[in-house]
Amino acid sequence: MRRIRQSIACVALLLITGACCTNRNTSPQVEGHYTYEHAFNYDLFGNHFDVHETGTMDFYPDSSALDSARQVYVATLANGDTVTWVFNYISPSCWHVEGDDFYFSGIKESFRMEVAEGDKEAELAQKIIEVISGSINYKYKFHLDTLTEDRLQWSYTYRDGHSDTWEFFRHEN
Repeated sequence: MRRIRQSIACVALLLITGACCTNRNTSPQVEGHYTYEHAFNYDLFGNHFDVHETGTMDFYPDSSALDSARQVYVATLANGDTVTWVFNYISPSCWHVEGDDFYFSGIKESFRMEVAEGDKEAELAQKIIEVISGSINYKYKFHLDTLTEDRLQWSYTYRDGHSDTWEFFRHEN
């Protein structure tokens, strides 16, 4: 009888320990392949830019990432004319999470942004590339809003107080 009780106690202990370990490992992880669409606008050099991007984001276990997007810029110039460019945006990056804070920065030496459609020689298109390139290695602190098995969402509050949200959808490679 004593051996039966000891056996039952051992089995119960193994089940409890196994359940605890299993529960710790079921929380969603950031690593993976995601798709996203995002729109934003800003003013620069007296012009207004409406931007829509469609892209992929790959987060790797070594804290590296790759952000690749097709960005469509519609510029309303100071004189009222509009101009459109399509950029290929490729940003190898670094990331890490601390609680609800998601830190993300591009790697300036590897960053590329090129005009895919539109006037490649346009001075304003080149200025856009210069401005984005100049801020790519800044370490942004996003708020991690959501992390599930199929979705990642973060938000950022700018100095002027307005916020923006990015929503990423996980896909199997």
